[in-house]
Amino acid sequence: MLSAQTTDKQVNKITEGLFKKYPDSKALSLASLEELQHTLGSINYYRTKAKHLIEMSKIVEVVYKGQPPVSLSKLLKLPGVGYKTANVFLNDLYKSNQGIAVDTHVARVARMYGLTKETDLEKISHDLEKLFKKEDWYKVNSTFVLYGRYILRAKKPDWERVVLKEYLVI
Repeated sequence: MLSAQTTDKQVNKITEGLFKKYPDSKALSLASLEELQHTLGSINYYRTKAKHLIEMSKIVEVVYKGQPPVSLSKLLKLPGVGYKTANVFLNDLYKSNQGIAVDTHVARVARMYGLTKETDLEKISHDLEKLFKKEDWYKVNSTFVLYGRYILRAKKPDWERVVLKEYLVI
């Protein structure tokens, strides 16, 4: 949820302090909005994210007894949780394969290799879900993210390491 419209580098700067102050959903559900906004203040949309984190944590505490649901449909009902966030959570923790999470790196790689013509991230997810075996969905996000971040970068791709250059749609 924190990484939406924010770089991983920036999110990583605040997570240690965030988790020290709020180690679980109970602590987050009791957080002061102003204090949480201050903790998240260096990331984009920190006010909205703080509000959603508190609301989500209250639901997780009351409805799910402190354990986040492992169902895509239930996660999508939580405030601030979209298709990408839900699938990152499900696939990274449980290898759940309920969908493929798409961020800017995944989208760029998928478009450059002609795996999709879409620009909407959820539509790109569904295009990729048609191409990959369901049991491998949990691998797609992390593989494409790393490839897009370090090899097929938006600026100055590492052409020596780009795989199947001849298939790129640029």
